[in-house]
Amino acid sequence: MEDGKMQRLDRLLWRIVDAAILLAVLGMVALIALQVGSRLVGASIPWTEELSRFLFIWTVWLGLAASFRAGAHPALEIAPVSTSRRLRLVFTIVPAVATVILFVAVTYYGYKLLSQQITFGEKSPILQVGMWWATLPLVLGSALSIIGVVVDACQGHADKSDFQKAVASHEGNAK
Repeated sequence: MEDGKMQRLDRLLWRIVDAAILLAVLGMVALIALQVGSRLVGASIPWTEELSRFLFIWTVWLGLAASFRAGAHPALEIAPVSTSRRLRLVFTIVPAVATVILFVAVTYYGYKLLSQQITFGEKSPILQVGMWWATLPLVLGSALSIIGVVVDACQGHADKSDFQKAVASHEGNAK
């Protein structure tokens, strides 16, 4: 597959993820507002809390994946910037490999849990929907995090951090 097609596929995938995050956040806001309003009039709506919790889980796991793809995860940048190119490569590859190993394990065990919930028909207490709806984002988010980490490590960050910009500026002024 050509680079152009891969880039378009990558952009499409992350646009879908971003849209899902946006919808989940908007849904949470609406549900929590409904819950607060209903409590003010003395008629609490119990399903709003459970559904907002499900949406929160989706937001967390998809947001985690999106942050890895954008290179927005926490990172120690002082050492990699101030070292040789070869050592910088190590500082990029080692955390990426460790992260991939972690998310492969989370994806694998999450999938096992998801399969078990589907097999046994586990249901949520209030909405009576399959509990796998709360586990699916763990599996999807972990798998997408693997993709995000690999793409980010291969491409590098699109934007340099403020620290990297300052170091680059200082190095340019010193010459």
